Order: sequence, then C-alpha cells, then structure tokens
Amino acid sequence: MLMTNTALRDETTSPETMPVRVKDPTVPTNPWIPPHGEEEARRYLSAVREWASVDWNEVYDDLDTILHGEEEISHHAAGPSGGAPLPNYNNDALTQRFLMALKLLAARALRDKADEKHPDIAALIEQARALRAEVVAGDARQTIGLVRKLARLTLDLAELLEEAGIVRKLVEC
Repeated sequence: MLMTNTALRDETTSPETMPVRVKDPTVPTNPWIPPHGEEEARRYLSAVREWASVDWNEVYDDLDTILHGEEEISHHAAGPSGGAPLPNYNNDALTQRFLMALKLLAARALRDKADEKHPDIAALIEQARALRAEVVAGDARQTIGLVRKLARLTLDLAELLEEAGIVRKLVEC
C-alpha cells in the first residue's frame, strides 16, 4: 500500500505521485524507555536549575579568612582579646562554597584522569569524598573543624591540580 506525501515538493514530481511507505505491522519496533524514572528526572532537572557556578574570588576570600586566621584563632580559644572578630564558622554559604569548589575540582581531576597519574591528587579526592559524607549535627566544635578541613583540602587540591597543569590561574600567588 502506498500513500502520498505532501511534505516534499519538487518541480519534477507532484505531491500526488511521491510514494511513502506505510509502516509494516510485522516489523517489531522497540519503544524508547527513558534511562531514569520520572521522579529521578525531576530531581536532576531541579539540581540543574539550582546550580550556580563557584565564585572563586569568594572561595579565596574564605580561604584567607579561615586559613590565615587559624593561628590567631587558635591562640584565642578562650575568646578573643580584642582585634578582629572571629570568622562565622556556622555560615552555611561558606560551607557550601567549599563543598562546591571541592566537587568541581575533583570532577575536573577525574575528567583528566589526574587520580591515575598522581597518587597525591587521588588521596585528596578520597579525603574530599569522605569529608563531604560527614554530618555536622550543629556542634560548634564540629563545624569549626569541618570548615577548616574543607578549606585546607580545597586549597591543597587546587594547588596540586595547578602544579599538574590541569587547572590554570586558579590559585593566587
């Protein structure tokens, strides 16, 4: 059985004479099945909508605040004796910036197979995975420790990736 196709027009053929093959019902077709369920696809779309790039200037400002102030803060464990105020370690945005920076750095390292070529980078990626899995239950001492670890790990991984040539102009001089 032939049908006519009116979609294609040419000067040499008229729409009435162009044959179109009708689907043969004896030939099986496989319907497309999405790789994930609807709920998982919605979760992925939601994550993409909420994604924001890392502001590396903010990350480095946070690193300066946390890491360069460490000596001063540790000497004043009983409380500051004047000078600059203690950083706000309970700042969720600060923690999220470090987590996102670590996630992006680790993804970049894995994409370029740096973990296979550089054991020290592989070790930092594993530390980052373990640290991301830690749960902070609101204890101020745990929060301080977590933020300091995140900061140190972010800086170390960024420096090693730059030394390996995987990222450029990320670590400030």
